[in-house]
Amino acid sequence: MEIIPIMFDKNKTNKPEIENVEKEKMEYTLLGTFQRTRGLKLFAYNYLDDIVSEIKIKPKSTLNIKIENNKCIPSDEAPEEATVDNRFIHFEALNMKNAIRRLNKYKSGKLKELCNLRKPNPKNVPKLPKW
Repeated sequence: MEIIPIMFDKNKTNKPEIENVEKEKMEYTLLGTFQRTRGLKLFAYNYLDDIVSEIKIKPKSTLNIKIENNKCIPSDEAPEEATVDNRFIHFEALNMKNAIRRLNKYKSGKLKELCNLRKPNPKNVPKLPKW
């Protein structure tokens, strides 16, 4: 008789239980979409360790196509992606020196919120023509 049962013993678990556990490991969540300011870099503040770090931004590997005068014109306006951690506070600054300066203002109480990212405006998104 076992006092502490082994959860993933092949003899005591069935296949659907193992599949459910494997599916839970693969889940990803979308944290949000933000509009970036041209020329600024994205930084993350880890308030547990009191560390500021720069986040590398990668352009997407897709290409957008604009339709003008019945011609398809490729454009390089594909959105960018960044891998972020939802435990940190994310904000934009020109460089590391300005990021630390903004963080010190936040800690001293001069800034109410450290995050200065803007939500995208749905009115500025161009509409695709109907075929």
